Amino acid sequence: MKNKIVILVVMTIVILFSGCIQSNTSQIDALASTINNHIKNGDQYYNNSGQAVNQFQYSTALSYCNNASSEFNLAQTSAKQGLTYAQNSNDTVYVNYMQDVVNELDAKINATEELKTAISYLQDNDSVNANIHIGNANDLMNNAVQFNNLRQQIIKQNPTKFK
Repeated sequence: MKNKIVILVVMTIVILFSGCIQSNTSQIDALASTINNHIKNGDQYYNNSGQAVNQFQYSTALSYCNNASSEFNLAQTSAKQGLTYAQNSNDTVYVNYMQDVVNELDAKINATEELKTAISYLQDNDSVNANIHIGNANDLMNNAVQFNNLRQQIIKQNPTKFK
């Protein structure tokens, strides 16, 4: 009789705690919307910055760049946490996906820094150096698009893992 009570207590404790403990993959899923929202916001700020540059509104463009940097950095912090969860899960699909997210964000952060540098040159009427940095920013954003495409391929190839 005593063994039955002990088993019942242990099972109750296990059931109570099983709902409180999240797996690595569920933690990745929880981070996904946060990461995607920050990327979306960062992209919008980056695009707004480019439009402001085209309209010679350099201080506005710089402000948008700063907002983009902030959003991309927030996304990167969450993505690196997600990569750690993926590595702990030993699931290569999640590891590859999260590594592509981190790589995409590295490219976007660097592109934003290049655009900020270009804006500084434009404010000083140095279009030669500004164009070099604008070209670098464009190249980095193209790299970011490639990493995003890799992420989309992983999602298409593994529909059961991604909702």
